[in-house]
Amino acid sequence: MSLRILFMLTALFLLTSCTKTENNEIAFYVSPKGDDSHDGKSVKKAFATFEQARDAIRVLKQDGVLNSPVTVYVLGGTYILSEPFSLSTEDSGTRDYPVTYQAYQDEKPVISGGIEVHNWSEAEFNGIRVLVSDLSSLPDGSTPFEQLWINGQRAPQARTPNSGYLRIPFDESIITNMTEGLRGQMDELPYHADDEHNFDGIEDGVVVAFYKWLEFHLPIDRIDRENDNIIFAGKSMRRVETNEHYYLEGGRAMLDKPGEWYLDRQADKLYYYPLEGESDVVAVIPSLNNVLRITGDAAGGQWVEHVQFRGLTFSHTTWILPRDSGPAGLGQADIRDIEGAVRLRDARNCLFKECEVTAIGNYGIEISLGCSNNRVLRCDIHDLGAGGFLIGPKIRPRRNRGDDAQGESPVLENPWDATSDNEIADCRIHDGGHFYHCAVGIWIGQSPDNHIHHNEISDFLYSAISTGWTWGYHQALATGNIFEYNYIHHLGERQDGDGPVLSDLGGIYFLGDQTGTVVRHNVFHDIMASKYGGWALYTDQGSLNLLIENNLAYRCRHACFDQHFGKDNIIRNNIFAFGDASVVMLAKAEEHTGFILKNNILLSDGTPIYAGGYEYFVEMTGAFEADSNLVWSTAGKVIAAQNRFPSRLYEPDEPVMSWEEWLKLGRDQNSIIADPGFADPENGDFTLPDDSPAFKIGFKPFPLDQAGPR
Repeated sequence: MSLRILFMLTALFLLTSCTKTENNEIAFYVSPKGDDSHDGKSVKKAFATFEQARDAIRVLKQDGVLNSPVTVYVLGGTYILSEPFSLSTEDSGTRDYPVTYQAYQDEKPVISGGIEVHNWSEAEFNGIRVLVSDLSSLPDGSTPFEQLWINGQRAPQARTPNSGYLRIPFDESIITNMTEGLRGQMDELPYHADDEHNFDGIEDGVVVAFYKWLEFHLPIDRIDRENDNIIFAGKSMRRVETNEHYYLEGGRAMLDKPGEWYLDRQADKLYYYPLEGESDVVAVIPSLNNVLRITGDAAGGQWVEHVQFRGLTFSHTTWILPRDSGPAGLGQADIRDIEGAVRLRDARNCLFKECEVTAIGNYGIEISLGCSNNRVLRCDIHDLGAGGFLIGPKIRPRRNRGDDAQGESPVLENPWDATSDNEIADCRIHDGGHFYHCAVGIWIGQSPDNHIHHNEISDFLYSAISTGWTWGYHQALATGNIFEYNYIHHLGERQDGDGPVLSDLGGIYFLGDQTGTVVRHNVFHDIMASKYGGWALYTDQGSLNLLIENNLAYRCRHACFDQHFGKDNIIRNNIFAFGDASVVMLAKAEEHTGFILKNNILLSDGTPIYAGGYEYFVEMTGAFEADSNLVWSTAGKVIAAQNRFPSRLYEPDEPVMSWEEWLKLGRDQNSIIADPGFADPENGDFTLPDDSPAFKIGFKPFPLDQAGPR
């Protein structure tokens, strides 16, 4: 019998023997208790692996007889993968007949890239009784890791201090040349002599140090006790500022608190200090970078399309920095060489709905090159080593000298790499940045026309959303994105009190050309930062042509809205309240109009309404337009403005500009000072009465209770 005839008979058998539901779908089943020798057409005859179900669908499709939707029902339990589950173009469905991988009934299937550790013995370690496991005895061994889960919970790697942070000694001489003086690399870190007792037996660990929007994971070489310096095995990308935060992690002597773990990389042994009363300890070591890879061939005109995932949980992925002598550090928003636990490339019209991505070491979902019209709906993405989403090309365009984009090379060398028109909606993205602290909830690179709406993003040490990857007025593709009805809160400092350790962050951070991008009906509050930043809306270098309207932002560390430098951004009909430096800030003045601020309610609790930065002083005119706003201070007197660099926060003993002086400079000529009458602004209730004076300046009420998942 020829192979072709055998293949056709196999396809015919599968088609005729597959279970069809009342929806006329073809159904397969996968179970942790299944067997790949089964036919997969019932719960009792389920396959054991996703690959077997995928291959069965391939057989159906290859004969061209697939004319129904196909659903793979995944029974509850944990599916431990030795390699990512991979789908390619041959695994596509169609618009009418999608291929779906779906949780069976109300069960919870977990797709895990981890290795379970069950075998422990007791040992004495650092003078305490601990559990130890010889990882070399695992069937497939293990590779170094930086994150671990014990009995279903993230466990902290041994660290010093056990909570909080150490501080680099303050050196006022460094402050005077804060920018230029810190551009070199660093191979040692000064410490306070009083902290020296922390440094015995830590040489196999790392220093995690923070610099504005960066972090460095620096392997320790030795302690120079004579000069009070920690000497690194490598070098940092930049020098760390004076008085910044740092902590120590992964050293032998640091294992001293119940719940911590330590990996002896030389002996390949894992030590765990159990919690009181904890028994039957099961550890999960993350071993895969991805648990799901969807990869098409856009260059060849073929995409993975119409594949859906419903009700599945993806867990236990890894990503580490090598502990060698090379430069160490993580860049802004933490995208360098990092992937998502779920990774799409050259995929279109795919759907993730009511899925969970949790207990992972990297980003949650990456919608990479060549992806469009994919949707992620009602998913819970949390307990993240890094961030929630990576969307679009990670390309910083090459540029010519000068300030315009004329004659520059295209941002994308290959047009088929374009990523656009993706949707993230009704998701909860929270509890991130556990290992890569400068990660963000949603990162959008060179990608236009995405729709980000009705999400809740919280508990990150850096920004919630970062969009754009072009510095200054050069070619950029992050245009036409819509950010609306998102509920963004507790950034910089988590609700559990961790932080702040990073600066220069925002609820939504913009960079480069944003033409066509709209930001509306979002709610922001409790945005903190270490030294500066903590803005709800932050238009950084070269942000232009943004429309920001109908947003509520309150309790921000430095200001509700800040612009570094940009052009022709429209900021209208927003409620901005309670910034520790000011309500609105501008860092750098240029010859053109940076932004237009009209019809907003600007509420202070005693700090100035406006603040200057390092190249904008409030005495300057023409840097931005402000008019027809309502301003008020709950402290009684409205302070117009104050210059804030380098001290950054409002200083009542330093010179301020009165509202009368502000008006004499031609600003806010049609604005009014009046109490808007909010119901309870200190506790987040910004409901306006029907007779609010805000209506006199053209303010139009907008709903305050519709942000976040529906």
